[in-house]
Amino acid sequence: MDLTQYNKYKAEIEEELDLSDFNLKDVQMKMPGIKHKWVSRLIDQKIEISKLKQLKSKAIETVSEKLRHDAPVIISDAALAKQAEKHELVRKIIDKIEETEILIEYLEKIEKVCNGTSYDIKNLVDIKKLELN
Repeated sequence: MDLTQYNKYKAEIEEELDLSDFNLKDVQMKMPGIKHKWVSRLIDQKIEISKLKQLKSKAIETVSEKLRHDAPVIISDAALAKQAEKHELVRKIIDKIEETEILIEYLEKIEKVCNGTSYDIKNLVDIKKLELN
């Protein structure tokens, strides 16, 4: 499984949500844009998985037809589909679907973290106010 995209996202969100006394206001001002960016990426991945699932169906159909054409006897559609799922091309698509599902899960969690960060920032500001009094 290729974790390149996951590692890129992980590093990016860590940098964007790194809070300190010095950047608190800056992060707070950027939060709407940060939330939008991550929700957009989540939707992009959901679109990607939809396309991959369609591609998988077409690939299984194509491989099944080739197997049916090459088979010396009549084989059921279910058996052809099962055999087609073992084909290298279909396996690559399935692997990509699994990778994309993991990214979607991660992006959904990032969305929750971003939503919670607004409250965390508010609480940190309140703590700062108490420290100043």
